[in-house]
Amino acid sequence: MTTITQVNKRSIEHGVLIDLTLDGTTYYISNCYKNITYGGNVYQALAGFLTVSEIQSNISNANDEIQISLSAIPPTYIAAVLGQPIKGGELNIYRAFFDYTTQEVITGEIYKRFAGIISNYSVQEDIETLNQDIGVTHNITIIASSIMGVLENKYTGRRTNRQDFQIVYSELGNSSTDPSMDRVETLFNSSFDFGKPYKSQAASTVDNSSGGATYDGGGGASDGGGSSSGDGSD
Repeated sequence: MTTITQVNKRSIEHGVLIDLTLDGTTYYISNCYKNITYGGNVYQALAGFLTVSEIQSNISNANDEIQISLSAIPPTYIAAVLGQPIKGGELNIYRAFFDYTTQEVITGEIYKRFAGIISNYSVQEDIETLNQDIGVTHNITIIASSIMGVLENKYTGRRTNRQDFQIVYSELGNSSTDPSMDRVETLFNSSFDFGKPYKSQAASTVDNSSGGATYDGGGGASDGGGSSSGDGSD
C-alpha cells in the first residue's frame, strides 16, 4: 500500500468535489476555498455555503444515503433551481487532498467517494431582519441514495394485461399484435374448483338457525374448496 507523503503528517487538508447532473446538464461545485480544475472541468468554490454529510465507508456494497445542503440561495435563483427535475438526477462525489504547506491540490490525489441517484430534496426559507431591512434566503437539502439503494427499491417485471404486451419492445422482439395476454382479461377474477366437479356459483345464504352466513359453491382456495382429496360433496 502506498501512503501519500503530504498527508502522512499531523494535519490533513481535504475538500469535496461534486458532479451534479440535472436534466442532462452537469454542474460542478465544491466546498473548497478556490476553484479546482479536475478532469477538464472547473469546480466552483462554494466554501461554507456547501455542506456534505458524513460518507460511510463500507467494504461491501450497502444502501447508503448522503445529504448535500446549499445555503444562502437568493430568492431570484430559487425558482430557477426548483424548475429543474431534481429527483432522479445523478450525483458523484470526489475527495481532493491538499498539501498543508502550499494549500494546493496534490497532483493525482483525487478519489471518487460516492455515486448515487437523487431520491428527494427539501427547501427551507430563512428570513433575516437587520436595520429594518428584511432579507430572505433559502437552503436546499438534497438526499441521494447509493446505487444499491436504488436497486433495492426498483420495481421489476411486466404487467400482464393485453395492452402492455402489445407495446413494441425492440429488445424483446415482440410485435403490436402479440397475443400472449389476450385471454387474461377473460380469466381475471374467475373462480376454479380444482379437484371438484364443476358447479356454478350460487348466491350467499344466511342460516337463521345458527345466525351465521354460509357460501355455497365458491370452490376457491380461501374457503378450502381447493383440496384435491374432496369427493365432490359440500
